[in-house]
Amino acid sequence: MRWFDAHNHLQDPRLGDPTRRLTEALASGVEAMVVNGTGEGDWPAVLGLAQRFPEVIPAFGLHPWRASTRSPVWREELEGCLVRCSRAGLGEAGLDGWILDQPADRCLELGTGPSGPAPMEEQIAVLRAQLDLAEARGLPVSLHCLRAWGPLLAVLRGRGPLPRGFLLHSYGGPAELVAELVRLGGHFSLSGHSLHPRKAHQIGVFRAIPRARWLVETDAPDQLPPAEWITHPAAAPGGRPVNCPANLPRIAVGLADRLGLPAEELAARCEANGRRFFGWPVSGA
Repeated sequence: MRWFDAHNHLQDPRLGDPTRRLTEALASGVEAMVVNGTGEGDWPAVLGLAQRFPEVIPAFGLHPWRASTRSPVWREELEGCLVRCSRAGLGEAGLDGWILDQPADRCLELGTGPSGPAPMEEQIAVLRAQLDLAEARGLPVSLHCLRAWGPLLAVLRGRGPLPRGFLLHSYGGPAELVAELVRLGGHFSLSGHSLHPRKAHQIGVFRAIPRARWLVETDAPDQLPPAEWITHPAAAPGGRPVNCPANLPRIAVGLADRLGLPAEELAARCEANGRRFFGWPVSGA
């Protein structure tokens, strides 16, 4: 089986040597992966990985947690990365209401910068600027949304469908939003975090999504699955466990079981969907 990791952060220092992590993933059956940048600080690392490894599909975006750290020339820097890599997508962009309720030390740990997270109005302006860029350049978009479904829908409804659509990574919204998000161009990925018993409802929501819009992801180094679905245990400096892209095949087997599908069917479906959405050549092409 060949697997397509629709969303990770291979460049994240918590994973250590990215070449090692990529090699592990390829050996485990991951044929390609989308590596998402989150801000000006890591876009060069993502670009470097894409230039070195054809299996890396890069995406460059300003994450809502990083919106308050952006420089005056962030849009020019973002467009420069997109110009330098013709197969790139835009992401990780999005909106986050959860971060607005976190204590200052937790926000700083998550990368918001010393000024704290950007307020929702500012996040929306940053997202709109990125969607304008995606529309102008005809790019697929990877979106983050946490406790901000109303604002996100307002943004998407206000502009009409994007030419390449968007991926809601690790979709955590309700089933009631699926039909409209599909109409607006949405694709949806499921992560190993959904294998935790407390997240079982996400599997039920995923069943409501058309299979032509399904993808799977690791979100490495985050969203660790339960221990029984980890084949490549790893830890960040300091000892905190992290998720690795090489865990995807085992995670996906667990997701297939929960969805009531043969793993081979899920693999083929998600590979085809991922390659179509991100514009990646079909195997052997």
